[in-house]
Amino acid sequence: MNMNIQQFQYVLAVVDSKNFETAAEKCCITQSTLSTMIGRFESEIGIKIFNRKTKPVSITTEGGKIIDRLRIIDNEIGQLENVIQELKGEMVGVLKIGIIPTIAPYLLHLFLPKLANKFPQIKIIVKEIPTVQITELLKNRSLDIGILALPIIDSELTEQELYVEPFLVYDCRVNKSLSKISINNLDYSKLWLLQEGHCLRTQVYQICERSNQTKRSKLNFEFESGSMDSLLRFTKSNEGMTIIPFLASLDFPIDDKRNVLEFINPTPSRSVGILTHKFFVKKRLALELAKIIQDAVLELLPKIKDTEIIKPV
Repeated sequence: MNMNIQQFQYVLAVVDSKNFETAAEKCCITQSTLSTMIGRFESEIGIKIFNRKTKPVSITTEGGKIIDRLRIIDNEIGQLENVIQELKGEMVGVLKIGIIPTIAPYLLHLFLPKLANKFPQIKIIVKEIPTVQITELLKNRSLDIGILALPIIDSELTEQELYVEPFLVYDCRVNKSLSKISINNLDYSKLWLLQEGHCLRTQVYQICERSNQTKRSKLNFEFESGSMDSLLRFTKSNEGMTIIPFLASLDFPIDDKRNVLEFINPTPSRSVGILTHKFFVKKRLALELAKIIQDAVLELLPKIKDTEIIKPV
């Protein structure tokens, strides 16, 4: 048989994209060339990998077993390429990172310049995208690394915790006298949230569910923000309150810092970490990224003895 690495990559591109046209674009070839190369591969091994009559294209039972082996081979080839690069001191190529919007503004400036300086020949592309999109792009190999709230729990993905970040309350109400606040002290008639699609919104709901309060807003309007900045501005101007991650408070001006309250223990917190595909091969880059982030962040976070991790959904 005259199988070659390129044929393996074409097959896997179709598997990840679930579409011949999209896979061809990803491989920078025409759809007819891709289809011909895969058809030739199927003829050489005597097994049909894809059922082209279904939409999206499906995988045959026998093809599934072939694909499992191709994944292993592709992973080993990637590992070999990375070992060769490291031995020659030539870390090159592209690293695509996805980071959720409730982490990006407060974390990117802490690690991105350092990572770029350490690997000057690596082109680093960062996208601010929600959790669901990060997991999808990791699975179809359009993204290398995700930085988000854990756990995700997906058999195709591998996660590594970087740090545990406590939540705080940004309380802009006029009449307040607390230095710390319990979940039961939250004023739900003045609590503002991010819009649907943000895992932080879900985590805030999980915090709120622990409260005995059932008050509803007396206002005749609702506001759900698409960004943390808009949420904070709206909360302040309407003398309301919201729940924020700790790192979001570090750059607050002095007047805004006076509005920040800690939770009474156990402190609601989130686990922030790195997510990669289980066949991810750029191990050194992921390790260096993790170290740079931890070195920058851990010294900024408070030492809290009793925390309760709020899981994203």
